[in-house]
Amino acid sequence: MDTTDVFTPIGQPHASRMIRKMVETGRVGGSYLFSGPPGVGKKTAARYLAMAVNCEAATFPPCGRCAACAKILSGNHPDVWTLAPREGKQTLAIDQVRELQAALAFAPYEGKRRVVTLAPAERLGLEAANALLVTLETPPTHTLLILATAAPYVLLPTIRSRCQVIRFSPLSRDALVTIARNLGFDLSHEEPALELCQGSATRLAALLAAETGEIYAEMDAFIAGILTGKRAPDLIETPKWAKQRGSMEIFLERLLWLTRDWAVSLEGDTGREIVNKKWIRGVTGAGVRAARASLLDLADALFQAMEDLKRNAAPELIFDTLRMRMEAIVG
Repeated sequence: MDTTDVFTPIGQPHASRMIRKMVETGRVGGSYLFSGPPGVGKKTAARYLAMAVNCEAATFPPCGRCAACAKILSGNHPDVWTLAPREGKQTLAIDQVRELQAALAFAPYEGKRRVVTLAPAERLGLEAANALLVTLETPPTHTLLILATAAPYVLLPTIRSRCQVIRFSPLSRDALVTIARNLGFDLSHEEPALELCQGSATRLAALLAAETGEIYAEMDAFIAGILTGKRAPDLIETPKWAKQRGSMEIFLERLLWLTRDWAVSLEGDTGREIVNKKWIRGVTGAGVRAARASLLDLADALFQAMEDLKRNAAPELIFDTLRMRMEAIVG
């Protein structure tokens, strides 16, 4: 496989067309806002654009074989950087932006153009965002700034107005199957994970990981225990996965999908597809006590839990509150 295949923004025709047009016409600007859901190829496209403007062969698509392309692919090019919050921090700090500005005062070390990706850009603190405005207003001619974000509305309007926006959409099933194949998974188009990942390649990879399967088994056992009133003793305590933000997010989304599928199954033949067919067959024959009205109440509780998680509430507290609401709803 050509190495450029790995970093082509698969399933993003709009972004691909825009990148091709601005590279081939020589009209690559100084600042871009890559906007779209998580895991749909924004950082991949940023790296691809970095290759395109630095490729020694000066071709499009980039050759993927020259020294510049090889270093960018391996993450070792001295002029291609990614700026993210420091470990353990929630936001990009103002001193990080100032350090960046000081470095941008110098010409690229060896490339044609320095490319800096800020991701996730919505993590810019207020002071850092205001400091960045200076660079966005007068970007150095040898620098390309890319702000990658899943929440452009969080950014200051003055930040957004100084960037050319390239929008990324959720990935199609065909694109996800191709990406899964590149990762070593041979999926059919009926694979439930393709629906559950909500168009995100990152989520798809997590769903296909072996450790995720083990966590799902524990989650399903907990859900079945709540719904049937037959909780196993080891599920009375708060599970380990409920204490971590990432796995708690997976749990809430999974339970929401299961709730949706269950409600659809109770409605009969509505023409809507049930995604988790195997799970639904299992619970419908397990003496489950929840009715359709209860499932709607459960969905409301899940949406509230998701909002609480977005507001940085403690995952363990969210889980304990949700468990009590689930027990009250199911009865």
